[in-house]
Amino acid sequence: MDTNIRTGRRRQINDNTCACLYHLIRPYGFVTSLVVCGVGVDITVHGYRAGIYILVSSVIVFLLEIKWIFTLFVQLLCTNNDYTGNCAKCWNICKIVGGWRLSPPYIALGVALIMWPHNLWLSYVAGIQLIILAILRLFTIFRYSGVGKDEGLLPQYDDSFDKSDNLSEAVDDAMPEPGHSLEDEEAIDDI
Repeated sequence: MDTNIRTGRRRQINDNTCACLYHLIRPYGFVTSLVVCGVGVDITVHGYRAGIYILVSSVIVFLLEIKWIFTLFVQLLCTNNDYTGNCAKCWNICKIVGGWRLSPPYIALGVALIMWPHNLWLSYVAGIQLIILAILRLFTIFRYSGVGKDEGLLPQYDDSFDKSDNLSEAVDDAMPEPGHSLEDEEAIDDI
């Protein structure tokens, strides 16, 4: 019998159960933005004004899908001591637009591409890809429960070891007392 059942504890879902989800969403979102861009170019070439709007939306989808790269650079530039700067504060606001929150606009754009294909079969493909991307983004709700947790790309740093007092205490404990040298210490016998 399982020990979790005997003790009455429920089994907790580990964050690593869906670790591959973002590794799937990021390249799929990039490819989807390229397909939507192709649809926008083709519709623009055929003389429809909607092509320009589709091109703009494909650029927005592209930027939203590569936003994690910008987050990585902001986290690298703003160290933990300086993460309260204006740049980091502004970027924390931008982190709200991510994860599952991207699903409604993706679904709306996907439905629009399917409803008004402008005699282009690739418009159906782009619409279905956007809806699948939105569904994948909705699956992130089950993995993360907080705002902006999908943006944590760097390992969290525990600054409790960064205190200079801890370092000086460790050095003081390792050094011999004043007036003694390391040769004056007794040899430690191996047991």
